[in-house]
Amino acid sequence: ILPVLYCIMLLSGSMTHSGSLTMYDLSPAASFLVQSVIITLPGLLAPGPLMAITIEKGTGSPHAGAFVTFGHAIVEIPFVILLFMGLGRISGLNTVRVILSFAGGVYLLYMAWKTFLSRNMAIPREVRITGTAFMSGIFMTLANPFFIFWWATIGSALISRSLELGVVVSFMFYSLHIITNFCWFYFISFMSFKGHKLFGTGYRFFVSIISGSILLIFGGYFLLTAYKIYFH
Repeated sequence: ILPVLYCIMLLSGSMTHSGSLTMYDLSPAASFLVQSVIITLPGLLAPGPLMAITIEKGTGSPHAGAFVTFGHAIVEIPFVILLFMGLGRISGLNTVRVILSFAGGVYLLYMAWKTFLSRNMAIPREVRITGTAFMSGIFMTLANPFFIFWWATIGSALISRSLELGVVVSFMFYSLHIITNFCWFYFISFMSFKGHKLFGTGYRFFVSIISGSILLIFGGYFLLTAYKIYFH
């Protein structure tokens, strides 16, 4: 990611020929792209359902993070497109927020239970791991209401700004976003896989407990959010 950002920053200077401006100044676009990555990093780096399932699946395959990202993108890309059509206003309705938070909370509690149960199970074959990682990326994204809320608020603002700068910048904005996701989750699963190889079954037990706890906390938090919205 850093080399990409460096290249973008190099482009932020005006193109010159014999000491004079000849083309255009790309600094607004470059500044926006750098800022968009910085804005999205805190949410990406913070522990959450996707990170938890990536760590858990990573014990079986170093490539699990890539498949989690692919599953995540399958949900995210259509949603981002729908945001251009005004979906952001609908997702802000209290009724929609209650339904999403409740459904997401229930699913995450179910996944927490399954993760706890898997703590002493043998590692499945890598082919199965990558397949389940892909599906987990899809369902964990769907089960996370704050994914939708983020895109409906902060994400919508970034999309609007990118459109002001042109279609190419909009494409680069989302490309950087998904590349950042890919690199981070691949790194997480790779490190989890190495940890399992180094420490053995004890590491899987530890990861299952930690990942399950994260899913349990977020599931409970989403249900509490649904309760507060509905009764207030």
